[in-house]
Amino acid sequence: MSRPTNLLNAFSKPTKPFERHLGGAREATSAKCKVYLIEAYAQPQVDVPANFTAIGDLATRWDKSEERHKYMQDARHWLVDTFHVNEGDTIRSLRLRKGWSQARLAEEIGTSQSHIARIERGTENLAIETCRRLTEALGVDMNTLNDALRRQEVVAQSRVAQ
Repeated sequence: MSRPTNLLNAFSKPTKPFERHLGGAREATSAKCKVYLIEAYAQPQVDVPANFTAIGDLATRWDKSEERHKYMQDARHWLVDTFHVNEGDTIRSLRLRKGWSQARLAEEIGTSQSHIARIERGTENLAIETCRRLTEALGVDMNTLNDALRRQEVVAQSRVAQ
């Protein structure tokens, strides 16, 4: 048996592979391992009804509507007061108390909605400039933001542990 190496440009000895087709995928086999090449799998086509609207698109449209915007803010307040009341101040609760969506907070601080989602999950290391923009947008000081970020991490870790 050969010794493993940690070199970045190291290669294993070539083996004599063979391939067989499995539906849309190919199975490549060597003496030591199997590698499944799944690039041939296509995403299943889903028939979407003609009047279908994605929930995210609907929420965005309602946020922009003068008559429904207030209802969306009230719904976010209800959400934080009903489901996140035991968490204390987190980035999510601060955002929801302002009645903002993740997309709105992202727009306010000049980032993407997915970045806000990672912050709220407690999986993002923030740059100091992002923290400054968050404090301005959420109307809190840096100490409150720090406490909220720490609570957010604890909440995220407790969910993983469950």
